[in-house]
Order: sequence, then C-alpha cells, then structure tokens
Amino acid sequence: MSDAVHQSVTFNLPGPEYEAVTWIHNEHGSSSSAPLSRTTGSLAPGMMGDEKPGELPQRIHVNSYSYTRAEHWPPESTLSPHLDDTELPKDDSNLLNWRERCLPLVEEVVAELDAFDPGSVVAGGWEDALTAQQKRISESMRLVHSSAVFHAQIFAETFAARYVMEFGHERQVDGLALLQGFPNVSTQRAADLWELGRIARRSGAVMSAIESGALPPGDDADEVSFRHGFDAAMGKYGHMNPLGAEDLPTWRENTSMPISIIWQYAKENDERSPLVVEQAGIARRKNLEAELSTMARSSEAAEDLLKFLPYAQHIGPVTEDHNLLADQRVGNASRARWLKIGEFLRSRGSVEQAGDVFYYEADELLELMESDAGLGADKLSSRKKQLAHWRTVVPPAVIGKGALVVDETANEIVVTGMAAAAGSYTGRARVIKVLTEASSLVEGDVLVCDITTPAWTPYFAVIGAVVTNIGSVLAHGAIVAREFGIPAVVATGNGTSVIPDGATVTVNGTEGTVTVVGVRG
Repeated sequence: MSDAVHQSVTFNLPGPEYEAVTWIHNEHGSSSSAPLSRTTGSLAPGMMGDEKPGELPQRIHVNSYSYTRAEHWPPESTLSPHLDDTELPKDDSNLLNWRERCLPLVEEVVAELDAFDPGSVVAGGWEDALTAQQKRISESMRLVHSSAVFHAQIFAETFAARYVMEFGHERQVDGLALLQGFPNVSTQRAADLWELGRIARRSGAVMSAIESGALPPGDDADEVSFRHGFDAAMGKYGHMNPLGAEDLPTWRENTSMPISIIWQYAKENDERSPLVVEQAGIARRKNLEAELSTMARSSEAAEDLLKFLPYAQHIGPVTEDHNLLADQRVGNASRARWLKIGEFLRSRGSVEQAGDVFYYEADELLELMESDAGLGADKLSSRKKQLAHWRTVVPPAVIGKGALVVDETANEIVVTGMAAAAGSYTGRARVIKVLTEASSLVEGDVLVCDITTPAWTPYFAVIGAVVTNIGSVLAHGAIVAREFGIPAVVATGNGTSVIPDGATVTVNGTEGTVTVVGVRG
C-alpha cells in the first residue's frame, strides 16, 4: 500500500492493517540499513521485547528505514513503546556504576568478535556460530540499554514533567537546563578535534594539508604535533561510524570526515570552543540548582525535586557515553567480523569483494556459507544501487495514521515543533539530508535535518541553531544543543521538506517555531 512519496522514493507499508497505526521514524535507526544489518535480528532476539501473537510488530522496516509503532505524533516520550509502562527505578544505583557493570561485557563481546576466525567454522556450523555471536551482541546491548540508558531516560523525563507541573510550562527550559553541563565523551571528542583545529589555525602548512583532506606530511613542530594529536584522537574515536551503518567505513578507515571537521573548527574563533560553551552551561545549571535549593527550604514539592534531581542528571553523560563506549564499539567489531567473513568468501571465489556480504540477508548469507549459492551479479548490483538511492532521501517522519501533509497554499512558512533549547537565532538554513553532507556547513548556519545522533555532535560547535524532523526534548539533538548553548526545535515532522535550503530562517527554541523570513532568489 502506498503511504508516502518522499523525494522520488515511495514509502509503502506492508499491508492495509498497518495504515491504521502511527509509525514514527526511529531516531536510533536513522540510516537505511543494508540487508544484512536489517535481518540479523532473525538470528537472535533483539531489544524490543517479545512480540505478542496477533499484534502488529513494535518495529518495521520501510525502504530499510526503521519505524517504531506509536500511539500518536509527536511522541511524548523518548522511551521505546514496550518500556512505557515500566515502573520508575527505586534509585540511581544502576547509573552510578553503569560503566563498571556494563562495559566489561561489551569488551568481552568485542574481544570475541575480534578473535573470530571464519576458517574455524566447520561445514554445517555457520548458523550456530552466527546465532551465538548475535546472542552475545544482543545480551551486551540489552544490558546497557535496559539497565542504564532506559533508567537515565525515565528519571530525566519524570523530573522534567514534575518540574513543569510545579513551576509551569514557561519554566520548562529551566528544568531542562538543570540536567545540562556535565562532562561527556561527545563534548570531549569535539574538544579534542577543536584543539587540533587550533594547531591548524596557527599553521599554514597544516591548514593547507587538511583543506585538501590530508594529514600534514612535514617535520616542523606544528605538523608533527598535529599528526600525533590526530593519531591519539583516532585511537579514542576512530571506531565512530558516522551513520551507524555496518556496511560503511568508520572514521579510522576513512579519515575525511574528522579531517573536515577539524578544518571547519580551524576557521572558528576561540569563543566557540566546546569547553568554553560547556562552562557557560555549568554556570547556568549551578545557578538554577542554588535557586531550587533555596525554594526547597519552604516548599515540600521543591524539596522533592531537589532530592530527585541527581537521578535525572545522569541523562547527558549516559546518553552520549554509551553510544561511543558501547554501541559504536560493538558495531565496529561486528563490521570487522562481517568483513572477515567476506574476505573468507572472496578467497574461495564466492564473492568479488569482502563488502558484498552486507547486501545479503542473513538467511541468504548462511546459504552462501554452506552451499556457495550466491545472489548473482545482477541482483547484487541492484541491491547496492537501491540502498544508495534510499540513502539520498530524508524518510518521512510519520507514515500510516497521522502522516503529515504539507500545506502548499500557506502564504507564510512557519514550522512548529517541540521547544528543545531556548533562545532565538536568525541565519541561513542548510537542509542536510545525510551526515556526509555536513562538511558544507559554515559558521552560523542553521542545521535542518532528519535527526542528529552523537556522530553529529562536532558540528554543533559550528552551527547557530538546529531543527530536526524527529526527536524529543530529551533526545540527543536537544541535549547537545543545550550543551552548546544554541536554540533547537525538534519533532517538526517535516522541517526538511518545508524549509527551503538556503532560506533565511528564525529559530525560536523557546516557543518551538521556525519562521522563514527570506528565500534565496
């Protein structure tokens, strides 16, 4: 059934029964997935909980984009639907020690995947081998997400709701600011790249090299210092996968993106430093904490909020840190595992390139491993072209019930969404369809995109405001916008479709509106 046509791609739901349900593009699966990544869930249970017989699934794929079943649009919660009725944890003990409790298992899984030798699998043993690996991956991800990320989300959402209930919606921005200004790996990653940008800013040789996308080759002090710093950054962040897609290279494999970010930073003035901006957020949070502490002396409700606040303040560090330290670590190891299998198949003549394995569905890959029955060159080529085409579009935020319709007769273009980071800013709108286009952003641009993930964080030191189709006030984009002190409007639904690229827009992150005030002629 045809449900939405988006930039030359039709988004079809699996059947008419799906049309009576609201399906929201999943911010945690923002990229169109390759066939292998999309189907490995069939090998082991995932994190979405057991599906109930006779009910529609919690999650579906349309053009390999992930959509989650929801009650309505816009979503009121960052939580997955199957967790909505979960009770509030009794304390934050799972968050105080989440790294010590969760990351050892993550590292075990990474080590197992790194040590995997495709040549050790006997004939007839491939399904058992891959199923065992996927179960271990799922086990590690469930531990991190269900006992750390979920706890941080539900504490933060509960605090934000109680704060508004006590002080009114007009002070929502203050309640959210109380959750900001804590060190996290995303801000530190941006700060490390920023410092490399400072080297480039003072060195013509470094600046010339990175402008062309290369590392400086010379022996002078700045060039050597830059290379050492870049190597250190890749040691910490090189496993970042910009789109979170196993079939695509990481920063370490393709350094063009981090080099481009550094080049953009080199053109910025010192006051845009991520750490300088972070200090401003810390100062505001401390002022608001002092105010709440004063009110708690005479208000029982304020006293309860003050006691609950430390639980909610885990949201920023846990949201950002788990992505790099767990999701990206396991994703990188899984990618390397698939490429080893691909190389094994290439060596026996079953595929032309190791990366071809990503275009097989899981059951097809198992058949190939056991019987050498491949897809054929034409089908493989067709799938590659199809996925590449799907990735050129921004998927609709909503399909099925409540799908958004653009009013093409309106005299004024005003997009509404959730007020996610306070302030007003006017600048040039840049509609960025995929993260790889973000290198075209210049200082002060308004980023208009589908959704931001932690891989987008470095660009927040460049832009003046952010507008997203999906998300919530406690999703990644909103959290990071507040950390960087820029206005944000999220969950617009169709901002990328309505706002013209290059138009001058005013983003009001306090009211949740984006107004087009001028269109490029």
